[in-house]
Amino acid sequence: MEEYKIDRAETLRYLGYRGQDIDSETLGRLERMTELCLKAAKPRYTYERYDFEMTDVGVHLTGTDVTLCGNDLKAHLSGARELYLCAATLGHDCDRLTLRLEARSIADAVVFNAASVSLIEDVSNRAQAEINEKSAGKGLSVGGRYSPGYGDFPLTQQKDVLRLLRAEEKLGITLTDGFLMLPRKSVTGVIGLYEDKPEERVSCTVCSMREWCEFRKGGDHCG
Repeated sequence: MEEYKIDRAETLRYLGYRGQDIDSETLGRLERMTELCLKAAKPRYTYERYDFEMTDVGVHLTGTDVTLCGNDLKAHLSGARELYLCAATLGHDCDRLTLRLEARSIADAVVFNAASVSLIEDVSNRAQAEINEKSAGKGLSVGGRYSPGYGDFPLTQQKDVLRLLRAEEKLGITLTDGFLMLPRKSVTGVIGLYEDKPEERVSCTVCSMREWCEFRKGGDHCG
């Protein structure tokens, strides 16, 4: 398998760069933190296919006790023929290293965090690509990920998604009392497969990086 990558342009975008010149100090820090992140991370992912049916309150996963709630999720899956749940993580070592960096150098920690965001996106994309490859013979292609906490899809249902995926056993992902995942650089998603791939909706509401986005925290957006 091709090695995981940290996209430099994406990392800079998460740091707020929009075509500005990059000074040598920043470039050096970016290279160091990128290398450090790749060494610390233990990327893993898992996914499972489910039959489903639309209900008045959401999307019921056939053969389970779980209904994924919300009209936004129903709209996202409109026209989907199949459904997958997926989860991905970089592992606990990235969290530990982030804390050590914060105590030593906030600048290093910020760049390391941006590199980690780029990396977890690559890991999640690998999972989607694998699902897409498996489904190509059926004439289906994957749409975008939709995660608990997006729109009116309750964050509390993170618990259901992780339980069905056995994510603690497989990936070491647990939840805080506030339904945030540990390791922090972890992503879950509901993925629909379509005969005619829908146009992606570009907004903060459905962006997989919304939790860590510096643009959103500052009241801006990356588009």
